[in-house]
Amino acid sequence: MAITDIYEAMNSKVESFFEWAQAHPKYGLLFVAGLLALWLVGLLLRWEWACRWQFGGKLWMFDGCKPETHRRIQMVLVGVALTACLTMFFIWK
Repeated sequence: MAITDIYEAMNSKVESFFEWAQAHPKYGLLFVAGLLALWLVGLLLRWEWACRWQFGGKLWMFDGCKPETHRRIQMVLVGVALTACLTMFFIWK
């Protein structure tokens, strides 16, 4: 089995996955909900990568807040986004 055979096999599997994903876009919401849930768990457990507050100055109104307040604001925003994703998934027909 040559490298090109391995490449072609991987390419066909990835292509079939993306075709399936395009045929079933509803399940993309579950993927996004999973990522948001992971982020929310990271915020709850105070993981460093999840608690970093870097939005490029777009949320300047929260710059004067303490880090704990930043974390709570992020938890609310991520929780709302997670709820919206799950609601859209279960309502989608």
